[in-house]
Amino acid sequence: MIFIILLLIVNVSFSQDKGKTAYENGNYNDARLYYENILSTRENDNAAKYGLGVSAYKQNDIEGALSALKETTNTDDKVLASKSYYNLANILRESGEMEESLEYYKKSIVLNPEDKDAKINYELLKQTLKQQQDQQQQDQQQQDQQQQDQQQQDQQQQDQQQQDQQQQDQQQQDQQQSELNKKKEAEAILNALRDKEKINQKFQIKKAASRKMEKDW
Repeated sequence: MIFIILLLIVNVSFSQDKGKTAYENGNYNDARLYYENILSTRENDNAAKYGLGVSAYKQNDIEGALSALKETTNTDDKVLASKSYYNLANILRESGEMEESLEYYKKSIVLNPEDKDAKINYELLKQTLKQQQDQQQQDQQQQDQQQQDQQQQDQQQQDQQQQDQQQQDQQQQDQQQSELNKKKEAEAILNALRDKEKINQKFQIKKAASRKMEKDW
């Protein structure tokens, strides 16, 4: 979005023509010094404060610009106060303070309903904030969905691990049971062989005894 970024010194009538001329020629340091000199003798000169504020902004002295411009918002000159709010709104918007900037655009419009630039910037910023809020809401919903999907995936993984563990335990139990059955079967076979051997031994003893009796006879 393209905002109208104007430090509207040219739209305000000043008695301090030298400062205004210096500003328009890009001599912001000279303009600032001029307005500071005016304020040293007339500290309540709101026009000079305004000139100081916009000159300070051009020198990237944001704090100095905000301080000077805020003082001019209480002037009885509604046009000057409106321009001060407008420029404050521009500075704050560039600094990322969107909500406060929107309020300053609104105050500028209230003081000067004919200010089309303030109206345009107000609507553009309001639209920007709406888009940001929508994007934040969309991002939050996406984040919540991702978190929900991750939780579901973790639960599925946990269930699968539990199922695998149960299957592994069952296989181990089946294997142990199979080995136990084989052991019992082997013992049964061994016992059967032992019983058979005992029977054979008894049979051999009986047979030997029978032969002995026949020989003696």
